[in-house]
Amino acid sequence: MKKRMFILLLLALSASSFSESFVHAEQQQVSNASVKITLSQAQQWARSNSFSLKEAQQAIDRNRINLKNAGKNLDFIPAGAGNGEEDAASSSAWKGYASSTVSYLESKKQIELAQDQTDYITMKNYYDVLLADNKVKSSEDALSLALLEEKAAEAKANRGKISPGDQSTIIQTRIEAQKNVEIAKAALRKAIDSLNTQMGQPQGTVYELVDRPVYRKMDNTNLDTLVTRAISASPSVWRQEEAVKLAKMEIKYYTWNSGTDDYEIKQIDVDSAEGGLENTKDQLAETLKNMYFNLQQSYEQYEQMQSNLQNANKVLDISRKKKERGFATGTEVATNQLKVKQIERNKDELIVQITLLQHALNKPWSV
Repeated sequence: MKKRMFILLLLALSASSFSESFVHAEQQQVSNASVKITLSQAQQWARSNSFSLKEAQQAIDRNRINLKNAGKNLDFIPAGAGNGEEDAASSSAWKGYASSTVSYLESKKQIELAQDQTDYITMKNYYDVLLADNKVKSSEDALSLALLEEKAAEAKANRGKISPGDQSTIIQTRIEAQKNVEIAKAALRKAIDSLNTQMGQPQGTVYELVDRPVYRKMDNTNLDTLVTRAISASPSVWRQEEAVKLAKMEIKYYTWNSGTDDYEIKQIDVDSAEGGLENTKDQLAETLKNMYFNLQQSYEQYEQMQSNLQNANKVLDISRKKKERGFATGTEVATNQLKVKQIERNKDELIVQITLLQHALNKPWSV
């Protein structure tokens, strides 16, 4: 009797210890997941962790020193073209100073570019986690439905109401649904790891992402205005414009009889720089045109999806009422409910696509 009581006591203590460990593990997991971060916070962490931004800041410091040194070599600003070695030296110092100025200004623009690119990638990774979580939920819902269908098929088999082949197909569907859950969970872990890596946070840390994408239409800005605005703000266009200025400076301050490149070569360099500028503008305009077209199509898809969602909800309501009267099964209701959830999650994915397109239209260089 005492031995039996001792065994029961051991079992009770073991159960208590297991329960405490389980609760602690659950609390730890909840603690990780309960840390809320906004998209803005994620972008701030990503900026602090960005190697590109660190490099860009170093380039600014380096080019500031180079500009200062170039200024020391400058005795005076030449009036124009010169002749001979002495004029060539003065012209070279002035052109070197102008080139160093462009390099310094370009490095300042480069840090803005790196910030925009970091913000865009973080936004994409942030939303990728939300969409991956949606896919996990969708796969789990599909598995729940497959289990219901398998249970119904088993009941039918017991009554001889289903063929072995049909039952085998339903079982295989459930097996595939289980695999899809694991695949979706693995994809979610990968998405979380990518976001954590970019933010400089420990792997395995789970945050609650509170900024879900919201559907908003852009203002009625037409395509021509978007193109003009983007060309005016584009770092690539600015870089090409400065290349044209430097090439023209080689013509303006060309020094004859100094052993420099042929004058005609300098003229060709100007033509090449101007051609590069026009090509950069044309490519940017074409990119924006394609984005704008895709955005308009996405708006249409969203409206169609809204209509599909309304219809799916109506079908779901009807099936629920039928079930209350005994004219529909729980499996039918679950199937219709799954269709509604899937449309809602597809809508989330489309809203993310629209949000990223809108951001890219405003800052195409960030993509």
